[in-house]
Amino acid sequence: MRLLLLALPVAFAAGLASDSGREGPASLDRGLPREGADWRPYHRERDHPLNLVARRILLVETVPAKVGADLPREPLTSDPLPADWMLRWRDGAPPDRRLFGGDGRQLPREGFDEDESRALRNELAAITDEDASELKTDAILAVLFQHDLLRMAVRLVDSERNPELISLLMEASQRVALPRELLVALEPLSYGDALAPREGEWKEVLRRSTRLFDASRTLLWSRAYLSHPDGAESLLRSIESSGDDVEVPVGMRALLEQGIVAIDSDGEPCATSLVVDVRAQVLANRDPRGADNATTSRDGVDFSILHLERESVRRRDDAGVRVFRDVDDEDQDLFRDYGTLKHTTYRAQCALCHRITRHPEPQLGGFPILRPSARPRFAETGAERMRLAEDQVREKLVELRRD
Repeated sequence: MRLLLLALPVAFAAGLASDSGREGPASLDRGLPREGADWRPYHRERDHPLNLVARRILLVETVPAKVGADLPREPLTSDPLPADWMLRWRDGAPPDRRLFGGDGRQLPREGFDEDESRALRNELAAITDEDASELKTDAILAVLFQHDLLRMAVRLVDSERNPELISLLMEASQRVALPRELLVALEPLSYGDALAPREGEWKEVLRRSTRLFDASRTLLWSRAYLSHPDGAESLLRSIESSGDDVEVPVGMRALLEQGIVAIDSDGEPCATSLVVDVRAQVLANRDPRGADNATTSRDGVDFSILHLERESVRRRDDAGVRVFRDVDDEDQDLFRDYGTLKHTTYRAQCALCHRITRHPEPQLGGFPILRPSARPRFAETGAERMRLAEDQVREKLVELRRD
């Protein structure tokens, strides 16, 4: 990734990245989980029940519904790079079967077959009160484990699969729940005063919640910030103008932070400070589209993405461990953002929405937050998106508890 993050309103942990358990740059499956990787997100013992449950939820071998043309196994051969390169895909087939998921943001599981369901029920039952108590001594790990359980329950409700598991997942999530006062007091892993934003440079911008950032689906709050190269007054004019009147300049930047909405020990949603996903964007140029345009979108829009890793959090006191993984443009994953499980690269997935070429609003420079339909406006308190996310999760909990 090329974008420098030093001026963003987040400070990232220093040190060397630990082994992520993923295929490296030389692999045609770059970024996907390695077969046989030693995933120990929640306990130092590999086959501890907490790890067994996590691996059952986070990893799945499956055939994707769609396969993107941007994958190295699916080379784009036309020259110059076609305008629709990020939109090209084909139906998945048995040879496309891969291991997906792992210690990251995507949850590729749709459900469990009978044997897998039985195994997960046994693994959940094997988590003792002592295990739950030990996990809660590290509040951040407890929040992450609960988040995995709740996300799986949401997925099963939405996919109408495995009703026998939903109440068990909900019960397990409540066993590791923390009091609200502890959740509110959580110290974020990624923030630091040394790299706080300069006054007036960055502004939090509220916008209409789309499905991608609805906490009833993601169990995450999301906060977006913008920085205009000509300052806050120019940013305000961009926000107040209609989309047709905005011409986003080179140097415009955005930051999206997503963090966990936990469930407290009273069963109520609580937006924590725990950031798990960070996406930084800049309009780097307006040069012609092409393979030699060294930006994520290939036409000037550049991204950097960081994902919090559970095992790195567990080992964060070890020398040289970073808690965030740098996601490369060419890393692959199984994405569900638009309802279909599609195997593609982060480059292609980001460029679906953030590009200039073959886009109805090229003047926005890959910043859909500035569309009039997004209803952008400056935040007043900084708590608006947190409270909205709690309300959205509260509505989902009614459905989850009913099932």
